[in-house]
Amino acid sequence: MKKIKILVIGYGGTIAMVVRDNKVMPAENVEEILKLLPSLSQLADIEFEVLSNKDSTNVNHADWARITYEIAKKMDQYDAFLITHGTNTMAYTASALSIALGRGLQKPVAFTGSQLPLTVYGNDARFNFENAVKVLVTACEENVAEVMIVFSDVVLRGSRAVKISESAFRAFQSPAFPTIADITSTGVHFNYHTHKREPEIPFEIKPHFIPGILSIDMTPGQLPDLFETIVTSGKCKGIILKSHGAGSVPTDGPYNFIPFIKRTVHDYKIPVVVSTKFLGGNSYKEVNDECAVLAVEAGAIPSGDLTDVMTEIKLMWIIAQGANSIGEVRKQILAEYIGEITGAKVKSLSQA
Repeated sequence: MKKIKILVIGYGGTIAMVVRDNKVMPAENVEEILKLLPSLSQLADIEFEVLSNKDSTNVNHADWARITYEIAKKMDQYDAFLITHGTNTMAYTASALSIALGRGLQKPVAFTGSQLPLTVYGNDARFNFENAVKVLVTACEENVAEVMIVFSDVVLRGSRAVKISESAFRAFQSPAFPTIADITSTGVHFNYHTHKREPEIPFEIKPHFIPGILSIDMTPGQLPDLFETIVTSGKCKGIILKSHGAGSVPTDGPYNFIPFIKRTVHDYKIPVVVSTKFLGGNSYKEVNDECAVLAVEAGAIPSGDLTDVMTEIKLMWIIAQGANSIGEVRKQILAEYIGEITGAKVKSLSQA
């Protein structure tokens, strides 16, 4: 049986590091990594391409576009794509690529990384790298076509994943959505809700994201006046309020965020999205919480069960696609494009 052809795109991270002279540093070349992972050639035909070795903390919207374009450019040359990436912002890049590549994606794309470099005893890099390749091989066999994070023994939908630990080997979870596959001693087992190829949907990338989104972590005693200068600067394109609960914000005295929401939305025409800090939580108007209801009535947009990561990514993406009214942003935030939210399904931006 012919081996599948996988392009590994190196984008930094611990998994692409080696220890040399008692220092952790990027591998000098792909051959150095291949020597440490000889089993990969038994699983698939692997080709490497290093796009970046930057620390993932410095990854931004320009990097998301760069990776998207690279995959699109080489879509016909490979059966699957594996991106090695630092864990700090892997969930952001996976979420961004999920929506940038869209539901018309016809081939599987996986992200992986590690907590320890390949050359360290007891590392997780080998395990994760080999598992990611196994997942992509099985995905090709089963016509799976979506962006995934493969870490430890689980496979997560990229647009539903969040990082939960800076040190645990199982560093990522999908708290509001089941795993899309599990990895056991008997192989890779994809679940029924995994996206399969849909040839009738055209492959069309939308890789643009707009910066200028302010994400505010709601804390007790926070003064909304602190953010007025940002809203009136002309640089702010959107606000995300990370709520204490299911979309609730303070409504009492000088800490009342309701007037701030009204001014931001109605006077400055800047969308305000209310999300929740809780892993697996939901932000809805239909809750028995006056503070949440007042926020929505003031003009805030609930984020449903989007992760806080995907809330930020999606708002950046929606505005970059040309949403020019609060109503359009509201409609598109709550629409489902690639399985990122439990909502009305759409297959293209025009259907939102």
